[in-house]
Amino acid sequence: MLSKGFLELAKRLIAANTVSANGTKQAADLLHSLWEHAGLRVARQVVDGIHVNLLGGPGGDASGAGGVLLVTHLDTVPAGPGWETDPWTLTEKEGALHGLGVADVKLDALCKAEAARRLQGRKCARPFWLLGTFGEEVGLRGARHFVASDLFAQVQPAFVLCGEPSELQVISAHKGYVVVRCSLRDLKARPVSTAGPGVEQLTFAGKAAHSSTPHLGVNAIRKALEWSRSSGTPVISARGGTSSNVVPASCVLEVPAPRDKGQPAPDEVKFLAPREPEPNLWRALATASALAELWQQLLPKGSDSRFDPPGAVGGLNVLGGEAGAIWFDLDARLLPDHDPDALIGHFVQNAQAWVEQLGHGELQLSVSTERNAGGMALRDDSPLVLKAGAVLARHGLDPNPRAKPTSTEAGVFARAGCEAIVFGPGKSTGNAHTANERIEMAQLEKACDLYESLLVELCSCT
Repeated sequence: MLSKGFLELAKRLIAANTVSANGTKQAADLLHSLWEHAGLRVARQVVDGIHVNLLGGPGGDASGAGGVLLVTHLDTVPAGPGWETDPWTLTEKEGALHGLGVADVKLDALCKAEAARRLQGRKCARPFWLLGTFGEEVGLRGARHFVASDLFAQVQPAFVLCGEPSELQVISAHKGYVVVRCSLRDLKARPVSTAGPGVEQLTFAGKAAHSSTPHLGVNAIRKALEWSRSSGTPVISARGGTSSNVVPASCVLEVPAPRDKGQPAPDEVKFLAPREPEPNLWRALATASALAELWQQLLPKGSDSRFDPPGAVGGLNVLGGEAGAIWFDLDARLLPDHDPDALIGHFVQNAQAWVEQLGHGELQLSVSTERNAGGMALRDDSPLVLKAGAVLARHGLDPNPRAKPTSTEAGVFARAGCEAIVFGPGKSTGNAHTANERIEMAQLEKACDLYESLLVELCSCT
C-alpha cells in the first residue's frame, strides 16, 4: 500500500503545472530535497530559467562510469478539453489516481526516489543516478541537452532506463518521431465583410488520443477542414489542437454570418459581433488539407508486428490561422528502420512543387522541421534486456521485451552509445495524452519494488 508520504508528494507533484512551455522548475524544486533525503547529491542544468534537468547521484556508495541512469521526464502535454476533474488536482477513485501526468510520467519519479531511499547504506559495485528532464513532449529537448553536456560525460552510464507508461513491461524498441511545421500565406486572399449579422464561431469536436495511436481518437481538425472544403464558406480564423503529439479534440472556425445551412452542422455554434473585414483563409485551408493528404501518401511503407499499429502513422494535429495566413503541424511515427530525413526531404520537395503549380505564384509555403528523432531497437540478447527480464520474472511478471509505438528519450541515449530500454508503471495506449489520465495505485507500489530490484541487479548491490 502506498504511504501517506508518497501520496502527499504525488499530490504536490501533480499540482505543479509542468506543461512543457511552463518548464519543470516547480517539479525539480520538489524532487531536489527528496533526492537529497535519499542520500543523493543533486546537480541542476537550467535553460531559460524555468527548464530544468535535475541529476541526483551517485547512489550505491560507488563511483565511476558504467553505471545505471534512471530517467523520468517531468513535463506534460497541455490538459486539453474533456477532463471530469481538475487536471492539476490528484484525485483518488477506485484504486486509481487521476491527474495530468500521473501515468505520463511524473509519478514514476517518486517510485525511483523510493527505490533509492531503500538502497541507502548499501554497497553497490556500480553507481546509479536519477535524472528528471524537461521538454520531452516537445522534442526530447532535456535529454538532448543532457547528452551533449559535461554532466553526461562524467556519468557515462552503461544502462539507461527511461520512464514511460509500459505497464511494467520492458520496451526494447520504439518508433521514430518527426514533426514539420508548414506556414502558408495566400497573397491574393480577398477581404471578407462581417457587417450585418456578424460572425459565427463554429466548433468541431473530436476525441483526444496519443498521436502514436490516431485510430483511437477522432481528429477535430480533419472534420473542420473537410467541412470548409466542401462548403466553400469563407473562413476568417481557424485554430485547433493543443500539441503535435495529441490527436486534436477541438477545432474552431470563424465564418461570416449567415452561412449556408445546407452543409452538415458543426458541433457547436456561437454568434460574435461584427468586426473589420479580414482575409479569406478558405484557399489556404484547402491547401493545408491537400498537403496533409500528401504527407499521408509519403509515409514510408512497411510493417513490424512488434508495434501496434504495425506501420508508420501520422496526421495534422495543430492548426492556427488569421489575417490571410495559416500554420499547421504534421507529425509521423516511423518504424526503427525508416529514414526520417528522407520523409522530410520528399515532402518539402513535393509540397513546394505542388503549391507553386496550383497556387500560380499566389501561395507562399515554408516548411520547418520541429522534431526529428529516429527509432531504436535493442537486441533481445543484450545484457540490459536479459537482466531486466530476469528481475521481472522473479517478481512474477512477463520478462519478454516489447515494442512501443511512441518515440522516447531512450532513442537519445541509445544514439549516445548506451544500452537503453523504456520501463514504467501505468498504461499508455488510450490513457496518455487523453482527458482523465489515470494510473493504478497497485502499479505504483509494484514499481517501487521493481526499481529497487533492478538497481540491485544492474549495480550488483549487496
